[in-house]
Amino acid sequence: MNKHIIFGIWNLISIAILIAFASCNSSNEDKADRLNNDGKTEEAIKHYQLAIEEGSVEAISKLALLYSNTHQPEKAKKYYILASEKGDKKATETLANFSLRDGSYNDVITYLKPMVEAGDTTQVYALGSAYVKLKKYDEAVQVLLKNKDNVYVKAILGEAYYELGDLKNAEKYWKSAVYNHKSGGINSYNKLLELYRQQGREADYKELEGAY
Repeated sequence: MNKHIIFGIWNLISIAILIAFASCNSSNEDKADRLNNDGKTEEAIKHYQLAIEEGSVEAISKLALLYSNTHQPEKAKKYYILASEKGDKKATETLANFSLRDGSYNDVITYLKPMVEAGDTTQVYALGSAYVKLKKYDEAVQVLLKNKDNVYVKAILGEAYYELGDLKNAEKYWKSAVYNHKSGGINSYNKLLELYRQQGREADYKELEGAY
């Protein structure tokens, strides 16, 4: 047999062996990913659980997401909590969002306060909103000022100042949201209109009306 043919056959056999070896040594997490993508949910769950037992933190979040996507919120929460305890930031943010949605504002504070205190300004709005819902307006202001240039933060920051009786600062941040941003300031616009109405500031009301 021609040596080139023999060499080619040997190469094909080697490639087949390598593929089979790689398949056999595929991690449980990889297997779970493939099974999940193929819609084989129960099998995917088993392999994610094996991957978790092997020490994969990422597999915890993936399993949490799988449970969330299959409408099993309690199981999803269990694994999001586990992932959060392992230092998964996204899992912590997800738990905070669930808590904010469900009105569990103290839980929001528990999840997000350490992150914001560590310098993460992306969670300022959610944390500040939780404080406002709990009527802890001084704490809300302290938090919200950490991201005071955000148009959405300005709306809730103005509300906190309003509840504290500081109408000057309430107006300041609502006006800034309306006049310094092209979008996202509709809540501030409505609150500012209401403030002018309450104060009988007819000229300011008319000037603002329709401006946003």
